[in-house]
Amino acid sequence: MTKTILGAGVLALAVAGSSFAFGHAASGDRGCGHDMLGGGRILHTVDLSDEQKQKVQDILTAHRPKLRALVANEKAADQALADKLLGTGAVTQQDFDAVLQRASQARDELMRERLAAALEVRDVLTSEQIQKAATIRTDMKQLHAEMRQLLGSAGTD
Repeated sequence: MTKTILGAGVLALAVAGSSFAFGHAASGDRGCGHDMLGGGRILHTVDLSDEQKQKVQDILTAHRPKLRALVANEKAADQALADKLLGTGAVTQQDFDAVLQRASQARDELMRERLAAALEVRDVLTSEQIQKAATIRTDMKQLHAEMRQLLGSAGTD
């Protein structure tokens, strides 16, 4: 039971992390998660009905503007951090407190919006589809571990 709930949660994060559920990532959407857990490819494997596909697409379309804005905020926070770190003046840990807080807040807001979208998408899926996705996720994790063992950690990036 716990594995099913955990698997469903992982699926939800994977789906939400994908800017488009069906692998059509918008250019410049770094950080929307389209590379997270297959970028929505898991949804392709759970045999969504046409009605489910449309509902998922509608959900993601509704969240897309906010996700894009949040990704832009995250990029800006990362850029501010890099600018401060690589600036020519002397810096201390305290110089970064506000920048780090802004970056942390940007990431938190982005993850919360991804989760909101994922929960909506999850509500579209049947329990059988969620179970199938959880099984695929488990298999993917096992494959990734095998790749790390065979190739070393650098071979799996």
